[in-house]
Amino acid sequence: MYSAKVLTGLAFLCAVIIGVSLYTSSVFSKDAKTLEERINVIEENISKSDWTSAEKNLKAIEEEWGKMEKAWTVFLDHEEIDNIDTSLVRISKYIETKNTSMAMSEIAVLRQFVKHIPENESLSLKNIF
Repeated sequence: MYSAKVLTGLAFLCAVIIGVSLYTSSVFSKDAKTLEERINVIEENISKSDWTSAEKNLKAIEEEWGKMEKAWTVFLDHEEIDNIDTSLVRISKYIETKNTSMAMSEIAVLRQFVKHIPENESLSLKNIF
């Protein structure tokens, strides 16, 4: 039979793994919501052809994403982070050239990338099996 020390150690290890998973899921959800709100503001700016505000708000997202990216890199597949980086670069160029349709479509792509991460990284049976 297993000793009480081994079972206690395993229970503690499981609790730590679940705790870290819940914490990272919470951080991803909070950060994704923040990014999504900022993405919505840029979308409004572009729909109103307010390119100056769109560019300013995009710079704010890029700064905020730079901070988030450092923490996310530890836990996420780098391909997902690269997708967000690439999408931000595309949006920047579309805003610079005042290309409404391409900017709006790339914003939709960016929003999907951002929403996908918390869903994909959450602790759920769907993600475990």
